[in-house]
Amino acid sequence: MNGSRHSESLRKLVHISMAGFALLLRWIPWWAGALLALGALLFNILILPRFLGESLMRPEERRRRLRTGVAFYALSVLILVLAFRHHLEVAACAWGILALGDGAATLFGQRLTTPRLPWNPSKSWAGSAAFLIFGTLGGGGLMLWVARRYEESPGASAAFLISAIATLACAVVESLPLELDDNLSVPFLAGGLVFSLQRVDPALWSVSSGALLRSFLLGLGVTCVFALGAKGVGSVSWSGVAGGVAVGTTIATFAGMGGFVVLALFFILGSLATRLGYARKAGKGIAQEARGARGVVHALANCSVPAYLAFLSASTAPPLSDALRVAFVASLATAACDTLGSEVGPLGRGDPFLVTRLRRVPAGTPGAVSLLGTAAGAASALLLAAAAVLLGMMPPGAVVIVVVAALLGALLESFLGATLEPLGLIGSETINFVNTAAGGLAALGLLHWSGGGAP
Repeated sequence: MNGSRHSESLRKLVHISMAGFALLLRWIPWWAGALLALGALLFNILILPRFLGESLMRPEERRRRLRTGVAFYALSVLILVLAFRHHLEVAACAWGILALGDGAATLFGQRLTTPRLPWNPSKSWAGSAAFLIFGTLGGGGLMLWVARRYEESPGASAAFLISAIATLACAVVESLPLELDDNLSVPFLAGGLVFSLQRVDPALWSVSSGALLRSFLLGLGVTCVFALGAKGVGSVSWSGVAGGVAVGTTIATFAGMGGFVVLALFFILGSLATRLGYARKAGKGIAQEARGARGVVHALANCSVPAYLAFLSASTAPPLSDALRVAFVASLATAACDTLGSEVGPLGRGDPFLVTRLRRVPAGTPGAVSLLGTAAGAASALLLAAAAVLLGMMPPGAVVIVVVAALLGALLESFLGATLEPLGLIGSETINFVNTAAGGLAALGLLHWSGGGAP
């Protein structure tokens, strides 16, 4: 086969039209929706390539049926239905954002001549704008439609506002030059955001508006000074200054100066660990680029999840807000555990082990772990957890939960690095985002299991 018959426009029209099946989620039980998605997944893997492969599948996809956009699309819908089986309106909203937002981005981006995005020349402003407009409409409309199956359903303004926020975040992610397929990154991010945003109580902002404003102004000033100081010692680039100010101010606003101190402690530990034995790591070809100066991508990959958890903790009432503060600390502890494991581990004697096969591999191999690196990571997580306790952010009993959650998140990072990263399915910065989210979710799960108040 050659690629001459492939039609990206036809592919995206089919991509959009598949959202019509989301209308069924208003009536059918969740297990029936899961079976339909499973059937679509098998069809897209086994049958579609034989009959419509030339027109719907890109040339590079035709020899790897399990790793194609059409397979990932159906897989993501299946996971959404299973994950949100008691909240199918969330699955429908995420599906709508994926189908209409991502589909419209390609169609409009191809047909309208507008400037390219400065951070990704393969994307255009027209495509991103189309993603935001049609994703918001598709997600909000499907959310309202499916939510009518339940006794309580959101109003139109709330549904479209939630959809708009989730779509904006997904449009940003879709515009980035990530290795993770959009058919996976967009729906999973959308689902998590829609589900969590439904729990936000805007009335709490009115009650604490004065305190939030003071925290914002103080946080902005302190974060700017801290970021410029980090730039002065070579720990961040100018883009890192911008990213650091954004996440630092957000965390200081919603988690207070205590939250900012935990963030700063993570950054200091990571920077020191990067410089520790730098020449030795550089000799092995595994040292951080630019002599350890982090950029905006590093800031967002490691700190966007903690920043969002800080926002949620200030936007919900106890006991959920208390649990979210623990999750906030756990997500930063996970980032610290991963960073120190990666930077300190290679300085030990002997080669590390590959987490999936338990055989020795050269230092710096994705998915490799060592006793020294694991111990350093656990110690950093313990230090952040202890600092959070001293700052009054969480009770002493949550220390164990934070450390265990951080180790679980770091273990997931090693597993993804050993399995998906070598296949080119996911990049290191995406893995960092995933493991901080996993650490926060693990903390919530452990709190729920231990009766600590998490939902």
